[in-house]
Amino acid sequence: MRTKIELRDVAKSFPTENGALEVIGGVSFAVGDGEFVAIVGPSGCGKSTLMSLVAGFVRPDAGAVLVDGAPRGRPDPRGILISQHGSVFPWLTVQENLTFGLEGLSRAERAALADHYAAIVGLKGFERSHPHELSGGMVKRLELARALAVKPEILYMDEPFSALDALMSLRMRRELLRILGEERHTVLLITHDVEEAVHLADRVIVLTPRPARIQAVFEVRLPHPRDLASPEVQSLRMAVLRELGVDRDETPREEAAAAAREGAEPAGRRSAAARAPEATDVVVVGGGPAGAILGAYLARAGVDHWILDKAVHPRPHVGESLLCATTRVFREIGFLDALDAGGFVRKHGALWTHPAEPRPVALPFRPIPRLGVEQPWSWHVDRSRFDDALLRHAAAQGSRVLEGAQVERVELDEAGRAAGVVVRTGDGRRTVRARVVVDASGRGTLLGSQLRLKRTDPAFRQFAVHGWFEGVDRGDPGTAEWIHLHVLPGRRAWAWQIPISAAVTSVGVVCDAAQFPTAGDDLERFFAEALAGSPALARGMAGARPLHALQREGNYSYAMERLAGDGWLMVGDAARFVDPLFSSGLSVAAESARAAAEAIRAALATGDTSARAFAGYERHLRGGLEAWREFIGLYYRLPRAFLALLADPEARELLRDVMQGDLYEGTPSAGLERLRAEIARVEADPRHPWRAELDDGAGRTPAAG
Repeated sequence: MRTKIELRDVAKSFPTENGALEVIGGVSFAVGDGEFVAIVGPSGCGKSTLMSLVAGFVRPDAGAVLVDGAPRGRPDPRGILISQHGSVFPWLTVQENLTFGLEGLSRAERAALADHYAAIVGLKGFERSHPHELSGGMVKRLELARALAVKPEILYMDEPFSALDALMSLRMRRELLRILGEERHTVLLITHDVEEAVHLADRVIVLTPRPARIQAVFEVRLPHPRDLASPEVQSLRMAVLRELGVDRDETPREEAAAAAREGAEPAGRRSAAARAPEATDVVVVGGGPAGAILGAYLARAGVDHWILDKAVHPRPHVGESLLCATTRVFREIGFLDALDAGGFVRKHGALWTHPAEPRPVALPFRPIPRLGVEQPWSWHVDRSRFDDALLRHAAAQGSRVLEGAQVERVELDEAGRAAGVVVRTGDGRRTVRARVVVDASGRGTLLGSQLRLKRTDPAFRQFAVHGWFEGVDRGDPGTAEWIHLHVLPGRRAWAWQIPISAAVTSVGVVCDAAQFPTAGDDLERFFAEALAGSPALARGMAGARPLHALQREGNYSYAMERLAGDGWLMVGDAARFVDPLFSSGLSVAAESARAAAEAIRAALATGDTSARAFAGYERHLRGGLEAWREFIGLYYRLPRAFLALLADPEARELLRDVMQGDLYEGTPSAGLERLRAEIARVEADPRHPWRAELDDGAGRTPAAG
């Protein structure tokens, strides 16, 4: 491979009041023509200075930078810089930005080139828009297209995706790889994100703390597209992290807590290149909310345990709204302050609209004194940040966490008792012995599938399509940050509207499987037609701009024949998934983890980890799950009956406990009974105006047969 860029013992210092500050301490490396090289290093080590030297914006004090064998002393047209600070002109349209600097071409040639690159990055149709009219992700795509349009041989990329959320950053990385598959460029990337470096690059260079020198070089001999959850990728990721100082198995609690406060990765939280333990008291399979909450409870109780998670956080995830009752759980594990300081949108209530009703129906939240919940709100959360913060918190409390660790099965002894798990990591496959195994694998349902306990729930066959948007009009300012639930025409059809931040709104459409588009259908058209069924939502989405492609999600509602057995328990979605309605999933995760932690602590204390010891846990969890199932089933039978009760002050108070998630220790039966009675009244009256809307409990209306 011909050398495109070469650095020969480059050094750079800057004057300060106390003398010269050495930033680059003698760096030498080469980049081949068409190669993608990523540079990582500690914060403040001099990465951006090094990029400025290579791109020609700064001259070295010693050594030389060569491009195509010739010394570089200033920027030239062979390379272009895409920086973290942005490089588009706000007063120019997309097309004008793309044609800026294209000298020597006719107007028609410039327009054709702009059209070509707008299409490549997915900005076709936005050529006349200005940057302020685009989403953050679209502006980043414009920057990339603008760089490509001048036909550079080299792309210098300095933290180009650092301002994006985890989901959009991942999508932009994939977009870049797709473009590089079509057009040849040499790329030099500066990044603080080790996963980004391993995902994109052919080679990763690790720098030392200031003054920067080369500490290690990693060849990435993995084909694209790369599976970020694979042991090979995670092994390499952890090897790079070890060079950056993340290399210990355990961390004193005080140090881990300090790291969590600073937003750093606690050393006790490790990825797949680490070795799984030989044995522990409890293995928790899965590091999502249920697993992380359980881990925090166990750590605070002094129970030795490991959390093994096949994912590497932050990870994209749907399910973005919390219920008030979960506040007790977050307070008990010491996470409440971190949650409140996380910048998540406060959720003060829920609002419903119905296409046949002129006014929305609102339910403002109230404190729950019986649970010690004093605040009248919960939160909407960006699940990638929320799940990551929760797992970091568990590690700070004392949980030992192994990410990128694929648990393949639960090991059962001759009597059928869970005795541990078989886990595959970057260093191979091994068995981890444990006194108790907890399945927190979410909808992967590890134990339910292995033991053949999983049963589909024929009463719920919902599917969803959803995305994040900017420019959504959230309606009345007083309820703009509430969760909005819009009833749509059609069988069991509805939409959610959840504010993720001041600018970003999650919008999703849910409907019965029979109405959901097949793989070959136009998902965008289905989504647009569904939104049109709600006048309120259609108005709100009129000026909305998508931040990414729409996602489809299968409900596949299921239950388990058992939730606990000899040496094992299930928590969260691994135990039961009913329906996305009313944000019940995170409530189940939190409450099941809380109850499981107490059951495990008591079982370990007595030495009895049999199914008998966990029978109380199963009864407790099943009671809450069945209450959720009945409530959601009643709602789907006749949404208008529910809304009518919610509009009545007396009936609303009966339903409040359910709507705020207090189903496990409270008395939701009064609200459920009132809803049953209202539906029965409509069912008994063939002339009732709502009679034609009544679902028979299996997803059919009387008119449908």
